[in-house]
Amino acid sequence: MPNIPRELRVKKGDDISDALRALVKYVEAAEVYTSSNDKDLKVTRKSQGTLVSARFKKNAFPHPFKVRGDINGFRVSEGSVNGATPFIKGSDGKGVSISGYDEDGNVVEVPRINIEKEDADALKTYIALKITMVAGEEASIVESPDTLSVVHTEDLSPRFAQGGSPVQDDDGDRVAYYPLAKLYWAKDGSFLRYCQIVYHNLNHRFVSGGTNAEGEAAERHYFWAA
Repeated sequence: MPNIPRELRVKKGDDISDALRALVKYVEAAEVYTSSNDKDLKVTRKSQGTLVSARFKKNAFPHPFKVRGDINGFRVSEGSVNGATPFIKGSDGKGVSISGYDEDGNVVEVPRINIEKEDADALKTYIALKITMVAGEEASIVESPDTLSVVHTEDLSPRFAQGGSPVQDDDGDRVAYYPLAKLYWAKDGSFLRYCQIVYHNLNHRFVSGGTNAEGEAAERHYFWAA
């Protein structure tokens, strides 16, 4: 609360005439300071007086892996998995770190993720981390466009609800998708909206070996907040 001058204060039963005259002088003495950003504060002076209007921006929480965009493409803010930064592949097939820097420390433009649906009937798709454990190599995160990237996918593993079960690709590698945001589509194929899922950096562990009762690989990719 601002400090109220003593001459403006009154008590119940007091004559307020003197206080009102003091208030007029107090307001007339006030100065208007304009913002360095004209979009934040607008001062309009008219014959009847001065009109001051302010527009305050909402405080956006700059959390890791923040997804933003539209049908023309999505961007993802910087985030990490086990301390490693994922990549997004551009139209030329080259991966660019979502940090916005290349391996030499130069600033580079991070490409948008193109949104293409192969299944026209899909009502939900995902902006997701794609993690690949290369067959025959140590089960750890490798900071490479081929093993750690952010992609658009129509499907998670059918066993994702069981704990992020991996999918085996043609090379015998174990691939998992972890959703960062969910995209909603209308039945006519038009894009509706998206919903952020992840608000933090991630830790990851791959547990290999064994099969389940159906004879399927029982490996799991586990994720949790860093």
